[in-house]
Amino acid sequence: MSTPDTTTPRDPANEDREHGRRAGTDEGVASHHTDVIGRVEPREKRPGASIVHEDETTKIVAFEFGEGQELPDHAAFHPVLIQILRGSVDFGLPDRTIQLGPGEILHLTPQLRHWVRALEPTTLTVTMLLPRE
Repeated sequence: MSTPDTTTPRDPANEDREHGRRAGTDEGVASHHTDVIGRVEPREKRPGASIVHEDETTKIVAFEFGEGQELPDHAAFHPVLIQILRGSVDFGLPDRTIQLGPGEILHLTPQLRHWVRALEPTTLTVTMLLPRE
């Protein structure tokens, strides 16, 4: 039975680049978006919507809800992440209703039916995770 050699210092260059600390690349794009809250005004009967970011793998839409405004029952073709930036909503799912507030994120699998009702003025983002082609 052998024991691991603990006297040899760790060499990051020899670590598994795909799964270790050195994974990744120095090439790529970082997109920084500001002023997400208040990008659009809620409409008279429906929330306002604005595309924050769109590329080949992701689409982010910001929604501005007035108090009491709703998005009726619907579904997305892709997995989505819903993030509440300010305010709060009742988020209806087939088996329950969840109250979401600032700092909370909800993940939905594709085509899961849901509805949203703002309990106060609310900004939320929907991040659509698009398939890679």
